[in-house]
Amino acid sequence: MIGSRTIRTNAGTERTAAKGCSLIMIRKLCVCALFSAAFAVSAPAAELKGVVIDPSQRPIPGARVAAFNSLGVITQQITDDQGRFDLYVSPLYDNVQLRVTAPGFQLATVGMGASTIQLGIAPQAESVRVTGEAVDVPSNQQGSSVSIVSSRELRERNEPQAFDLLRELPGMVFAQSGPRGSVADLFVRGGESTYNLVQIDGVSVNSFYIGGLFDFAHIPSDLIQEIDVVRGPQSAIYGSYAIGSVVNFVTRSPEDGPAFDVLAEGGTHDERRFAISGSGATVKGFGIAGSISSLNDNGPVPNSRYRDDDIFLSSQYRWHTQRFFGFGDFISSAVGEPGPFGSDPLNDYSGFDLISRAKNNASTYGFHYQNELTDNFRLDVFSGFFLNNSLYISPYGDSFNKDIRGYAEARGVYSIGPYVTLAGGYEFDREEVKNSYVTDSSSREFPLRRDDQGVYVEARINVRRLFVTAGVREEIFQTPFILGNIYNYLPRPDFPARTVTRLNPKLAASWLFAPSTRVHASYGTGIRPPGASDLAFTNNPALAPERSESYDIGVDQRFLNDKLSLGGTWFHNRYKDLIVSLGGSLSVLSAYYTDNVANAKAEGTELTAMFRPSRWLSVTGNYMWLQTSVLSLNGGIGLAEQYYYLGQPLIRRPKQSGSMVTTFHYKRLDANLLGYFRGRDLDVEPSYGASDGLFWNRGYRNFGLNLNWRVHGNLTAYANLRNALNERYEEIFGFPSPLLNVTAGLKWSLAGAR
Repeated sequence: MIGSRTIRTNAGTERTAAKGCSLIMIRKLCVCALFSAAFAVSAPAAELKGVVIDPSQRPIPGARVAAFNSLGVITQQITDDQGRFDLYVSPLYDNVQLRVTAPGFQLATVGMGASTIQLGIAPQAESVRVTGEAVDVPSNQQGSSVSIVSSRELRERNEPQAFDLLRELPGMVFAQSGPRGSVADLFVRGGESTYNLVQIDGVSVNSFYIGGLFDFAHIPSDLIQEIDVVRGPQSAIYGSYAIGSVVNFVTRSPEDGPAFDVLAEGGTHDERRFAISGSGATVKGFGIAGSISSLNDNGPVPNSRYRDDDIFLSSQYRWHTQRFFGFGDFISSAVGEPGPFGSDPLNDYSGFDLISRAKNNASTYGFHYQNELTDNFRLDVFSGFFLNNSLYISPYGDSFNKDIRGYAEARGVYSIGPYVTLAGGYEFDREEVKNSYVTDSSSREFPLRRDDQGVYVEARINVRRLFVTAGVREEIFQTPFILGNIYNYLPRPDFPARTVTRLNPKLAASWLFAPSTRVHASYGTGIRPPGASDLAFTNNPALAPERSESYDIGVDQRFLNDKLSLGGTWFHNRYKDLIVSLGGSLSVLSAYYTDNVANAKAEGTELTAMFRPSRWLSVTGNYMWLQTSVLSLNGGIGLAEQYYYLGQPLIRRPKQSGSMVTTFHYKRLDANLLGYFRGRDLDVEPSYGASDGLFWNRGYRNFGLNLNWRVHGNLTAYANLRNALNERYEEIFGFPSPLLNVTAGLKWSLAGAR
């Protein structure tokens, strides 16, 4: 153990402890040895060992402790159930500090010699590092709107699917087409469901065929360690599909500390769930993490049976100032699709579809190599591969879709003194799809491909309590020759090879105006290139990417001696060059079936609140007021897309939505009282879509209760009551959501907070 100091942190203050002279001497000797021999023997790691406690001297389980320097996070770990951490950092690193955070506690930065770190209770949820910038910075120093779902929340809430914990985050509205396993779309701040870049450990998993769509229904929570969400366009860093938000599922990592979980549960509709997960690392720098899970239920109506199986494995190795991390995840799911069986305004319902069924096998693999070459320069190399094989069985025959994506990225981070950090990089992506309906004139399927190159640079400036980030990225889309199909429903000619470029800027700032006041603002643009289906069913060889231009500004303020935190953010999104069909009277606007001529906007306010009067009780809530509208088509004043009208609200975007979570801990009991609501929204006729008319879908309220009772030692019994009021509602018009649902189970955890 290095040092024996106790560091206490109070609201708005951070104290840094100096390192011992012996450690400085060891580091200098190791640096000399490294440069004097090409194959130097690995230097002994420095052990950073300690405990994180609250003001009453009780340990804080599930706190995240990160060792970092001016270039970013070196290594991190989640404290165990006794609040302990045990990190290993090579003495070759310079100016190392510890950054510590936990849900409901204040983020603290201390010297690496601290062995007992005290966090003050505070109504906030911060992260030591979060998606949103190319440079590692905590969430409270980012100008963008950031939310985090922590490891402890994931383990405590007992939700089989990770996306169910995203429902309570501000600005996010999910629309699921019926029972468990049905397609779950995400709409962020009024954006389309294709406007969210979704990643697993930084590897993008969006569909190329549907141009950015991602179905959130099948990501098991057992393999996830944390979920990072950044709202607003992020294409200046991430390129394609980051037009409205970025959602990154961070998987279990070996460096997060020893953990082992075994879980079994059962419930309504014959639900059966089993999972085994764990992680661990050796002193010599090698570690592994893994998870195996299975979820099955019979569903509430005929042909709604669901299955979701997952296997995940990751490993890492650290030596000197280098780190290698690799992971692989395979998800196999199958779900029946009984069709709409709820609201039926035109009496089109003809009974349950007893045949249609969707099957998906999704594989995601990723690698990350990191090397701090000098005290002020770090190199990161990323690569990844995503494959999704889908089979759809229907009364009209079977069809398939195969989405493939490979990517590689190199990034450099350079620290210019204590106030300025630069990051820049190059990324290459190849997207390819093969689909039953993407054929040539001889009815043969062929792969449709696109290459995407991105070159970006970002500057991070820190002046006292002001944190400013400015970045820009040039996107280069290269689409090769595409075979035509003269027998398509909409005949497609041969398309020549084509290159399109787009420049995306971003500017964000966070200002700690006072110890209890933070002002943040951001501006940026986003792009969504045409999906394979857009390209396959048009005669337009020059379809361009859809674009967004967005800005927001907000303030966070703490009251009542930091027991109450209130926040408000106003945002404005303008969507341009939207791809729409131009049949009928709109054909005068373009020579093509589809073109980039539509526009829309969304603006509103997010309000958040968190009240934490004591360690055993916390209440969080959020509310979003949203105003969306269809704007006039380019070249057609007063004209809107076919089947829609000028000024109408965007489909499935309620004007009002919100949520509340109350959490309390008493002796052996942990409980969560949950609630979220949604106002009415505009939707389409459930059987035949907008061509059969638009209809208002009434709003709803959903309340739930989650209980954990520690039976003995590491064994916990739990129960989860969903839709406790048994309310009948439809997130998508015509597709009823689940009624009262009860599950119960047992779990044994070596470290439950991990």
